[in-house]
Amino acid sequence: MRSILFGLALLLSTSAMAEPIESQKIITAATGDFNRDGATDLVMIVETQPSDPMDVHFFLGDKEHNYLKPADVVREQVYGEWNGYDRPGYENSDTEPQLTALANGSIKFHLPAMPQGSERTNQTLTIAWREGAFIVAGFAYDHDDALKENSKSSCDYNVLTGKGKSSKQQPDGKTVRRNVSVEGAVVPFAEWNTGTGFSACGE
Repeated sequence: MRSILFGLALLLSTSAMAEPIESQKIITAATGDFNRDGATDLVMIVETQPSDPMDVHFFLGDKEHNYLKPADVVREQVYGEWNGYDRPGYENSDTEPQLTALANGSIKFHLPAMPQGSERTNQTLTIAWREGAFIVAGFAYDHDDALKENSKSSCDYNVLTGKGKSSKQQPDGKTVRRNVSVEGAVVPFAEWNTGTGFSACGE
């Protein structure tokens, strides 16, 4: 993966880059047709500083001139571990964010749980290109506490429509499921607040 990402970085000429990107700080990348114009687009998650949230760089393919042009940089919106790939003794982490380009042009961001005591909450964001901007189309999470029985909960809802499903285990082990129904919204990815998603899910 690292060699592929380094190759992608080389393909992006300095004239097409919004700013220099150190190849060893690229956590992951994905290509797809995000704006549905038939050209290949690129998204990258890039580390910033140790323990700080990460940046997301978006590039859209220009079919006429055959290059990738910067579309947006969303600052410090993705959490994950700083691993120091250029440092001796690097080991794989289980808290690296993951990207998947979906067939419909959307982008799935899977954000594994950061260590926080016995609790773990994995999140998934679905990002889509709408009206010239990258917006949050969907939010999902799953939660568990290793020190508590029957503590699992989850939610998956469409931010644009405000509709979705949630579930939560009860102390007796039963799972209560309910429909999520809040006001739909168009939220730019740069303005997304995780609390909005948890609030919509009733947390």
